[in-house]
Amino acid sequence: MPGISAKLPLSVSQKDGPYRLTKTVTEALTQDFKMLLLTNPGERIMDPDFGIGIRNYLFENASEFIYDELTSLIIDATASYLPQIQIEKVLFNESSDDNQLNDLIDSNIISITIRFSINPFSNQETLTIPII
Repeated sequence: MPGISAKLPLSVSQKDGPYRLTKTVTEALTQDFKMLLLTNPGERIMDPDFGIGIRNYLFENASEFIYDELTSLIIDATASYLPQIQIEKVLFNESSDDNQLNDLIDSNIISITIRFSINPFSNQETLTIPII
């Protein structure tokens, strides 16, 4: 089955060809969204405004001000670069539905859980990023 784009991190695949591939639009857009969140502004060539730079907040004191600032950055950057993604909710220091982060969450770690939907699809997706 042909794919849409290379799946990150790159890994060799006997089935897909030289690299594993994303197979669905939802999977490709979720990967693009994750790259938008993790890329620092100025890091992408020819587009210095691309990215949110979540890791820049690693050593900030956790407060409502920081959470509001991050939420604003996420919503604005997503509207600019991935308009087909609709942010529904941004949660801080809560685990996703599959409870992957229950053991990691403490006062020294920020985890961001973003619930979003992809237009024109109506299914809800969840992306959790621990900032360790």
